[in-house]
Amino acid sequence: MQSFLLALVMLFALSISETQAKGSELEEIGFSFVDSDDDGYDETDACPDVAGNSTNDRIGCLDSDGDGYSDADDSWNYTDGADVFPQRSDAWSDQDGDMFADQVNLDITDDCPLKFGTSREVLFGCSDMDMDWIPDVLDTDIDGDGISNEMEVAASLVLTYYDPMDPNSVPEDSDFDTLPDAIDDDDDNDGWPDIIEQDRGSDPLDVDKTPFNQYFGINTGFFYQGGFQISSAYDAEAIEISVSGVIEIVTEELVIPFLLIPLYLYFFISKKRRFESLRDEIRCTEDGDKLYSLEQQVNSLVENRKINTLHGLILRNTIEEQENSTRRQKMGLSLEE
Repeated sequence: MQSFLLALVMLFALSISETQAKGSELEEIGFSFVDSDDDGYDETDACPDVAGNSTNDRIGCLDSDGDGYSDADDSWNYTDGADVFPQRSDAWSDQDGDMFADQVNLDITDDCPLKFGTSREVLFGCSDMDMDWIPDVLDTDIDGDGISNEMEVAASLVLTYYDPMDPNSVPEDSDFDTLPDAIDDDDDNDGWPDIIEQDRGSDPLDVDKTPFNQYFGINTGFFYQGGFQISSAYDAEAIEISVSGVIEIVTEELVIPFLLIPLYLYFFISKKRRFESLRDEIRCTEDGDKLYSLEQQVNSLVENRKINTLHGLILRNTIEEQENSTRRQKMGLSLEE
């Protein structure tokens, strides 16, 4: 009996202990449901000590512009979903981190939302290698080296390629006129085309050297432009009168005729000697068949231009005269007999 009573007492004590434990748990739960910052959010409040109205990334946190996305703080930043633009209710995210909004139709909308960019002309937030605010897709000089993309490609050679997206890959531009020397007709920008300066022996890379001042250290020429107009500046349409021009004519334009003179003399003398040799042979020939053979030879030489046509006519006349002379001699001998 005593054992039974002891068991009832222990059972009663255990029931009282469980009741007290459940009561304490309910008190704790009840306490956690209290909205301590009075922002209308209780157990879902991510910022229980700060009144806030954010509803998207976090519940009940500070949202300065009222767009539903909370302002960033020490424990919550942009990568967590905080509002990138806390003072604009129409913008809140920026996937590529270039401070241009992912949201469309805004004055700060990112035209390239998935790629970091700094462009601010025409397109916003797109790649801008040279930081001139013009997007690379619209920039005529992507790398900002002073030479346009088109000119860099045009100046490239088989073994030398100038990369329009590499600021360290720049074609030579001696006169800094943004035209690479490889495609610039006037590398030193002195007004004289490079091809003429090279032809005259003047330095095409020295602005102070021109074909007019390369002799005697003074200006030795001018361009006559008609009337009383003259100029020392290059003018392709004017008449050039200069020491350099005369030397060019003598050394270049007349050099071929000068070199051909010996050849002309050789052919002239050869034809003349051939003509004189044939004429002497004809005059010494009295045989008709031989004269006929010589006439055929003369025709062949004329046809093959081995003797002049005039010489051929003279030789034919000589043959005829020799034939007539031979006939008269034969007739005279016949009459004497």
